[in-house]
Amino acid sequence: MNTPENLKKTIFWYAVIPFVVFLTMFLIFSISPKYAHGDFDVYYASSKLYIAKAPVYAPHNGIEEYKYSPLFALLFSPLTIFEKTPALYIWDILNIFFLYFIFYLFYRLKQISFSHPKDFLIIILLLALTGRYIFSNIRLGQINILLCFLMVLTMYFEINKKYFLAGVVLAFSLMIKFFPLLFLVYFILKRRFMLVAYAVLMTILFLMLPSVYSGIDLNLSYLHDWWVLLKSSPPDLFYSVKNNSLLSFYSWFFIARHDIYYVFDYDLITKNLTPEVYFCWGASCFLLFTAFFYDTFLGKNKVPPSASAKLSYLDYSCLFVCALLFNPLAYLNALVFLIVPYLIILRYLFYAEVSRGYVFIAISFIFLSLILSIMDHKIFFNKLEQYYMFLQIKPFMWTVILVYLNLLVGKTILRTKS
Repeated sequence: MNTPENLKKTIFWYAVIPFVVFLTMFLIFSISPKYAHGDFDVYYASSKLYIAKAPVYAPHNGIEEYKYSPLFALLFSPLTIFEKTPALYIWDILNIFFLYFIFYLFYRLKQISFSHPKDFLIIILLLALTGRYIFSNIRLGQINILLCFLMVLTMYFEINKKYFLAGVVLAFSLMIKFFPLLFLVYFILKRRFMLVAYAVLMTILFLMLPSVYSGIDLNLSYLHDWWVLLKSSPPDLFYSVKNNSLLSFYSWFFIARHDIYYVFDYDLITKNLTPEVYFCWGASCFLLFTAFFYDTFLGKNKVPPSASAKLSYLDYSCLFVCALLFNPLAYLNALVFLIVPYLIILRYLFYAEVSRGYVFIAISFIFLSLILSIMDHKIFFNKLEQYYMFLQIKPFMWTVILVYLNLLVGKTILRTKS
């Protein structure tokens, strides 16, 4: 019998399916080998070198360098049996599936139901807020959607108390980038010591596993070269206008702004970062982390079960935000991690019983973050110099900070009510 509720669900699905098809086709048509230079090209070329047992970790002034583990090169290598363009399409289509798997995991966690028009509206707003970052990842053939999926999968397994699987996935994500190290810190604070132990053991295993192909001596040589390359990032990467991390902001504030007129001249700066920069960066990271997780630090987590689940999702959302702010190199495509906090914030607004005051604050922060991301184009400025001055203040960094403040206010209100 077609009740009004069933009719709503039917209409909802008739809207969702064409929307997903359209989005998928749009992302596929956005794939272009012209824009993959420096990201996918690096994975592809480095994996070929790895299969040939040639040097992989060659420095190139901080750009177009392979900075991932030997295991990732080994796992990526099957794509090198194809020509570069077909391989790019396969890789990006896989990333589109990883993107949809993120939403599937949130569906399994009951954070989105796909059975109500509200959920469709949440997705629309989420794409408005993060669509640019998703598009950038697909166009560049970047790796951040896969990494975001792995971090959400780690969260999914931990929430379901599958600690071994959570440790395995967390360890594998560390083979790509070090963003997920904050998860390890969080699990230590939550006293998930078995999960941490599994993650450490699996990390060691994953570091040594490529020895099966390359031999242990060559694998150890690769690991050494990888570590050296990670430590040798040239200073101009931190002065870059494209870098949206806290470290980059302090590098500009204390050094770059005194030496250049145009912000795009950052590559001319040869000065190393000063202790002052590192101190401010470290202090900011510590203050931001402890301000949000002080209750976990102090073991003050005793709240009703209904509030505990909500707090857990807010905590995880903040880990994604902090991973962006704390990472020394946070470029535009990395902001795809904001999918998770934005989704949780929007769900909180649509489904939780919150005060009008919080709704106003949350919507204001979301609106400001959207404006900052949209204004990243010279057409909004009368003079080019004004645009350069705007870029100097790191608008995307402030976008991430606004998301952090949104989560912090939401968590404070939730704890107060509990």
